[in-house]
Amino acid sequence: MYLDPRLWAFTKGVRGRIALSVIIGLAATVAGIGRLALLGWLIARVFQGAPMSELMWPVVLIGLVMIARGGLEYLRVMVAHETAARVQLVIRKTIYDKAVDLGPAWFGRERTGDVILSVVDGVEQLETYFGEFMPQLLIAVLTPIGIFAFVAFLDLPVAAVLVGAALIALVLPVAFHSMDRKASLERARTYADFGAEFLDAVQGLATLKAFGQSAARAAALAEKAAKLAYGTMWVNATNALGRGITDAAIAIGAAAALAVGAWRVEAGTMELSTLLIVLMMGWSSSAPA
Repeated sequence: MYLDPRLWAFTKGVRGRIALSVIIGLAATVAGIGRLALLGWLIARVFQGAPMSELMWPVVLIGLVMIARGGLEYLRVMVAHETAARVQLVIRKTIYDKAVDLGPAWFGRERTGDVILSVVDGVEQLETYFGEFMPQLLIAVLTPIGIFAFVAFLDLPVAAVLVGAALIALVLPVAFHSMDRKASLERARTYADFGAEFLDAVQGLATLKAFGQSAARAAALAEKAAKLAYGTMWVNATNALGRGITDAAIAIGAAAALAVGAWRVEAGTMELSTLLIVLMMGWSSSAPA
């Protein structure tokens, strides 16, 4: 997916809710960072031989932070889906008004399957775009910056290693973005074509049988279905390749940060508790989210 200015125009009147969803998402991210930092500090205290009585309050605090993060995530999802529903309502009203302007004569010249697929399935698929993708896009941009700032405050050399891995995880998959986008658009066109053909065939099944064309239409649908399946597998393959690059960068970055951190702890220039906190947060700073 990408940010389409044509779709953004439909968010007029609900952009405040999108901003609210972003704020809630960032608050949930901060709670997640706090949870990881507390876990790292708690593990460090265990290694240092702290008694159980001193570990109870950190455990309770971690539990409260986890509950708070879960509540924030639930609230974000509810706000996002409500926002998406409002935008979909605006889009449907726009489509209806346009249909009224075009009049029955225009629809008489168009395929029923194309129109129905666009009005129903096309609008429904936008729920993920408006409810999840748009808020998460801003969260994904802001979160690594905040994490790096926090890790840099703890230890700058290790933070530099993590940010290098984060840049690799962000930049390298872009090399496959154009190919993935082209394949995705082609798959979307194939899906729309197949859906329209299938709906038209079902609606005109009696006519096809009357003229002895049902077998020919079934063969044509089978060919389009095979093309759709191939396109879907290609999109999944390119997505998996990009994800593989990201996961490799995360693993390599965490391993490099562990090596640098262990060397600094051995040299006495870094506390063990700091290293554990950084390592607990390492996957978050490397992931593009």
